This record gives sequence, structure tokens and C-alpha cells, in this order.
Amino acid sequence: MTAATKSYLDRVAALGCLICGQPAQLHHVREGQGGAQRAQDWLTVPLCREHHTGPEGIHSRRTFYLRHRLDEMDLLAMTIERMNR
Repeated sequence: MTAATKSYLDRVAALGCLICGQPAQLHHVREGQGGAQRAQDWLTVPLCREHHTGPEGIHSRRTFYLRHRLDEMDLLAMTIERMNR
């Protein structure tokens, strides 16, 4: 990982969870990716553990969408907006 990539990922994580503001893990956006492909590091969004991998987290896409009315592209747009503030 390059220093620039690490710096960017640290800045994304520092935003805190997009849903609740708690300390964040990084979720790689999978929209448009094949099953075995890993998303690029710049396609990351900050989510707390609960909203990332919890029972109603983004990895349970349908449940997450029904509860929050947000998909991965919405979360990516929110991340980009907050990074540019």
C-alpha cells in the first residue's frame, strides 16, 4: 500500500460512520464488481461495526437498504461530499 493510499484511507475512516458517527471501519463498495474482484481502495465508505458487518449492516444489503434507504452508491456519494468539506 502506498503512503498516499494509506493517507486517504485514514482520512475516510476519520469521518466516522456515515449512519451514526461512531468510529468507523472501511467498507469497500462492491457495486459493479465481480464475485472474485476486490474493489479499489478509493471506493471505500466509513461504517461502524454494526452498520458494516452487523445483522442489519451493509453486508445484509436488502436489510440495510430497507432500514436506511441507502445503497452503496449513496454511501459513496456521501463519503465524497464529506471528504470535500
